Amino acid sequence: MDRRKFLFTSSLTAGIALIPKLSSAKFITDSNKPPLPVKPLRLTKGDTIGLIAPGSGVGRTSFEKAINTIKKLGFTPHYTKNLRVNKSFLGGTDQQRVDDIHYMFSNTKVKGILCIRGGYGSNRLLPMIDYKIISANPKVFMGYSDITALLYGIYSQTGLVCFHGPVGISSFNKLATNIFTKEIIKGKNQIIIKRPAEWAEKLDPAYSLIKIKAGVAQGKLVGGNLSVLVALIGTPYDIDFSDKIVFLEEIGEKPYKIDRMLTQLVQSGKLSKAKGLALGVFKACDYTPEDESYDTSLSLQEVLKDRLSDLQIPVIYGLPFGHIQDNATIPFGIKAELDVGKSRLTIIEPAVL
Repeated sequence: MDRRKFLFTSSLTAGIALIPKLSSAKFITDSNKPPLPVKPLRLTKGDTIGLIAPGSGVGRTSFEKAINTIKKLGFTPHYTKNLRVNKSFLGGTDQQRVDDIHYMFSNTKVKGILCIRGGYGSNRLLPMIDYKIISANPKVFMGYSDITALLYGIYSQTGLVCFHGPVGISSFNKLATNIFTKEIIKGKNQIIIKRPAEWAEKLDPAYSLIKIKAGVAQGKLVGGNLSVLVALIGTPYDIDFSDKIVFLEEIGEKPYKIDRMLTQLVQSGKLSKAKGLALGVFKACDYTPEDESYDTSLSLQEVLKDRLSDLQIPVIYGLPFGHIQDNATIPFGIKAELDVGKSRLTIIEPAVL
């Protein structure tokens, strides 16, 4: 995920002031043996949804959009004064952001938590979170992109089924709303995530369908944003890929960087343990003919095939999730089936109670 623009323009002195005194994380487990999955209660129209900004902050326009989105979905938004705070490239200090996580999980009136956006900064909070609070108050928690770090941390330390899906400033278009409703409100199983028919008319190669390795596989879903996920390797919050269906998405990283991150996953031995690999849309991750490096670079498709075709597991690129409007909600820790031949990912069991 390309964060250079706002990192470059942020004040270094402001950033230094944000460095917290890290305390040891509470309730850390062996991430290679996470607790049994804990399913949250399903949401009901009218429920109160807590909005938090655990990564970057938001401006007025994005804030108002998120409030309206929650209302249109049929829920009541709730937030603290921390939501509108901006400190350099972060949405408030680390302490303010982790305080909001604790508050929303412990507040019994809040039935679900939606991150307002990603950006950067969620990984800084992992050692500061009191995971006992989350374990004692399991509820729907959703976000994507930079929020991958929190999905990893919460699942690895508590076993809570979280959701990789739209954030507060997302569009929640027809596909996104439909799958969100089936999974989190209705608690359905056998939910099929497949490419919309209209994608066949898209000219952007990022929406291509690439069947890299044929096959069918079943396993529990884990994954998220590629660059955030790779940055967690070697930390207490990393998750074992054994017998998992791994899902990945990315934005703004050019082919050589995608190559580097996939190479790290391959060389770490993590991908060889997985049952299957489902790739969403890697948006703006390729060079265009106007780019200086176009003539000397491999394309995104070539990188994916080069790095992943030797895996002895089903691999597919081009499913509807990632930094796109058709961003399907994917439950973290729930059993699914990946069928490359049929170009679909099926959520086999209910993700909520």
